Amino acid sequence: MKGNVRCINPPGLPKLESVISHAIVVEPAGLIYASGQLSWDENGVLIDGTMLDQLFRAYANIDVVLQAAGSSREKIVNEVIYLVNYSPDNAGQLVAALAAIRPTGSVPPASTVVGVQSLFAPGFLVEVQVVATT
Repeated sequence: MKGNVRCINPPGLPKLESVISHAIVVEPAGLIYASGQLSWDENGVLIDGTMLDQLFRAYANIDVVLQAAGSSREKIVNEVIYLVNYSPDNAGQLVAALAAIRPTGSVPPASTVVGVQSLFAPGFLVEVQVVATT
């Protein structure tokens, strides 16, 4: 990419450079737009588990992206969480998990939760997309 935009494709995540960037950093605005992260390993293989297990893995992958971009979870300003077959009956569980994910003392980001029918491939239950500052 040219000008004030650079792409981030860190080791430890699937190599998708020909299709997407894991994140785009816009300078001098200091904004990081991260692609939705899933519960996958560096080969794109699903790390199976419950919705909460997958949520924690997606955030671990976000940590990899943000660190490569010179940022951290404390600097997330917006997040969109996509959940397969989400039910409001799970809201308490989700809120508790998000509280555990948030760094102590950080300002919670603007957040949206969206229930969806399916994600990237069968078995994926959670995808998290974030915007952060550098």
